[in-house]
Amino acid sequence: MKTYEGELEVYWEQGWEGRIEYSLYVKGASKPIFLESGQHLTIYNPGGGILWEGRLEFVSRKNEQHNLPYGIWSDTKQKGLSYLQWMEWFAHKPPYLATLEIEG
Repeated sequence: MKTYEGELEVYWEQGWEGRIEYSLYVKGASKPIFLESGQHLTIYNPGGGILWEGRLEFVSRKNEQHNLPYGIWSDTKQKGLSYLQWMEWFAHKPPYLATLEIEG
């Protein structure tokens, strides 16, 4: 199992028209680590306690919307959480710290 510590981020590139990918920014890494279903994520609140922890299981956001002041969007969200809540955590400034565990 590989474990990475870093910051949550919404990743996008020019030409994606506001679509984002959920990722973990790891200092010193050459590229972000994109989050995928099956990985284990722990998100920490500013005080160092656990804000959320669990196995990632991305599902369609269907008609859910967010009201963040950014023109970003994703087709997916974490199962069991609202799209707004999931997007808020990834767009939070300063970024939330997180640990990502990947099998293999």
